[in-house]
Amino acid sequence: MPKSMLPELRDRLQQELFLVRQDILLYLQRAPANEFRSLIAELEDRALSHWPEMLRSCLTPELDAKNRRLEQIQAALSQMDMGLYGLCSDCDARIERELLLKDPARQRCQRCESKRVDARHPQHH
Repeated sequence: MPKSMLPELRDRLQQELFLVRQDILLYLQRAPANEFRSLIAELEDRALSHWPEMLRSCLTPELDAKNRRLEQIQAALSQMDMGLYGLCSDCDARIERELLLKDPARQRCQRCESKRVDARHPQHH
């Protein structure tokens, strides 16, 4: 991944991070009987980096997906800060450029992602 592309990808990740944050808050605010009122107040007082752990106690399938995405975006931004962006989290190979352009928060190369998908969905013969 050319270093010249990092600012654009960082901007995209930061924009998505803002949108995911808003999406999580809206989801919690729409819950019946304000069941998450105290959680919302806690989240708004804490850094976004603490949110994934705080949200784990009340995960619905939809909130789980939003929370996983939040973690992926935060991981990609941290990797950029450490100079490790674009390396597969499983094998340390470079993640294919076109895959990072499609999803800047991607954590695995095509080969490792395919292995994960195959492991989750074994073929029945």
